[in-house]
Amino acid sequence: MPRLPLPLVRAWVRARYRVVDELLSTPRPDDHPVGHAAGTDPDRVLVLGNGPAVGWGVRSHDLALPGTLARALSTRTGRGADVTALADPDVTVATAASLLDGHDLAGLDAVVVVLGASDALRLVSRARWSAGLTALLDALEEAVDPFCEIVVTGIQPPSSIPKFTMRCGGVVDRHARSLNAMTEAVCAPWARVHVVSPPPPAAAPEGVGEPPRASVPYAAWAAVLADVLAPLVDVALAAGSTARRAREAPQTDERRIAAVRALGLLDTPAEKRFDDIVERARVLLGAQGAAFSLIDDGRHWNKSVAGSSQVEVPIATSFCSQTVRSGAPMVVPDAWRDDRFVSHPSVRFYAGHPVESPDGVRIGALCVVDAEPRSAESVDLVLLRELALQVQRELRAVPTGR
Repeated sequence: MPRLPLPLVRAWVRARYRVVDELLSTPRPDDHPVGHAAGTDPDRVLVLGNGPAVGWGVRSHDLALPGTLARALSTRTGRGADVTALADPDVTVATAASLLDGHDLAGLDAVVVVLGASDALRLVSRARWSAGLTALLDALEEAVDPFCEIVVTGIQPPSSIPKFTMRCGGVVDRHARSLNAMTEAVCAPWARVHVVSPPPPAAAPEGVGEPPRASVPYAAWAAVLADVLAPLVDVALAAGSTARRAREAPQTDERRIAAVRALGLLDTPAEKRFDDIVERARVLLGAQGAAFSLIDDGRHWNKSVAGSSQVEVPIATSFCSQTVRSGAPMVVPDAWRDDRFVSHPSVRFYAGHPVESPDGVRIGALCVVDAEPRSAESVDLVLLRELALQVQRELRAVPTGR
């Protein structure tokens, strides 16, 4: 049987891809594209691209690649982890660099690039693949910290993707292998760029002719990526990585004030969704008072208060304003022995964790306070971070009523 000319093959594959994609009703996450793992000093990772980065087959990013990768990475490093997905099912290698527009990547410890399945399905030429991947790496190199590691995943065989039905080892799979070889060549000169093979396709259960095709094997993807990322980030930290300093650097007052006011929370009544978290912080951390505070223009205002905390305090004596400025958890064992806070008449102990807006701006803090001094070791900073993350999740949610 004569072989069809390549342009005709491309047209057939692209048409089939569009039809399948339009008819498909595969679920995908509708929550904020972030996954967390508990722990202090969290690593921050961005997953960029499409395919597994999108979250096909599950309803929450906690079950998709951000959540599974955060947990797998934390297991290997012993630190916390925050993984964000910047994904678009329609992105291609030619448009991937545009996903970075408007995003601050300076504080990332690593970027994972997951691209290529759609390009392989469209039989994109090797030259266009090379040009697009080079442009993306150039954009990342310019945007990230000098210590940030970049991991590029190879293209999985398109025949193994659950939402497509095509012959294993056919023309599309062969084209994917060709693009993978080009990826190796493009990435080789970059010292901080590492190419990783995707996990192998799931094996069929014994006695079953076809492998399961229900959803993406996120745990397998997470394990492969975490095995590579963990030692890379560990080495960067040991070498004095500046990524953490970049994300803890002071943010401008103008940016913070704009983010605070965009939330629409200032001077609003108490809300149960925040009050419950603040009360949990007070009880679980054994404190006399707790608060979720917002730092506006010259003003510290508590959106939620539990126990012995004021609704508003002068900005000059605000513990939380210092926490927001520092970008890291802050513990003051005895304010009366700390030159920054000696004027506080009723608070001796303070522990606070920054709270970020949905677009990553530090807008306030979750804190606990006591009238008596306490040791820094007496507060569980892992738990305090988890509670601060709960506040952040509420900031991303649409309130049902106030």
